Amino acid sequence: MKNINIALVQPLVSNDNNKNFRHVENLIEEACQQNPDIICLPERWFFLDFINLKKDQLFQSERGIQYQSVKQWAKDYNVPIISGGIWEWHKGYTRPFVTSYYFDSKGSEMFRQNKIHLYGLEKEILESGKELQVFKDQKLDITFSVLICFDLTISSSLTDLAARSGAEIIFSPTLIRETGMDNYKIYLQARALENRIPIASCNSIFKQLDRNFIGESKILHFKRGSTSPAQLITEEAPKKAYILSKNVNISFPNKIRKKRNNEKVQVEGLRVIRN
Repeated sequence: MKNINIALVQPLVSNDNNKNFRHVENLIEEACQQNPDIICLPERWFFLDFINLKKDQLFQSERGIQYQSVKQWAKDYNVPIISGGIWEWHKGYTRPFVTSYYFDSKGSEMFRQNKIHLYGLEKEILESGKELQVFKDQKLDITFSVLICFDLTISSSLTDLAARSGAEIIFSPTLIRETGMDNYKIYLQARALENRIPIASCNSIFKQLDRNFIGESKILHFKRGSTSPAQLITEEAPKKAYILSKNVNISFPNKIRKKRNNEKVQVEGLRVIRN
């Protein structure tokens, strides 16, 4: 039976980034007491000062201080970490990216995923990712993808593509405000059920401008033994700095995903009649 022990680090983000670094590291240290196989950070754990900084000052150099910090935490605490979303420049591009890195337990960069579907202001100032990473961690024996926030909600296509390409679980660093949480929960449930795939979605807590972010990170997984209908279980963090941890079974959803895929009608080439 294949399982993965997940820890989602849900921080309380302040406008003091020195404090944010210390806070996130303390939460990672706390999370490690539960022996996670992998830790995921939210899309935004680093404060971006949209009021006092010019647009080009909001971004880090490629593999800058946030990258180096997460890399060091993975090495120091001997645990794989998904970095959340880092706003950074990439060599050869005139616009920056939102990038999530995956580090193994030695602090080695294994892959990076650029946010594909940009949201709101992001579309005006950022570059969109053009590739979806489906990564096999040989040590953990787990294949997964990282879909950053809007990548999971804008349509089902990326989740479906990841699942059809071998992903066994989806990690989603997110930045979801309070007014969008009800919708987001539905999106998560739909994506998980459509593809019979567990999803671990990590949000943060802070206030900025007129937006309130309330955490409520979620881990969605499946009750073993129930195939028709599949029974989805949702674990949810409270509205405070928190470690959401869960040992998630992977073998059972792998089994029912095969059945689900066989039941899907192939719509490519399907004739459409408009009356």
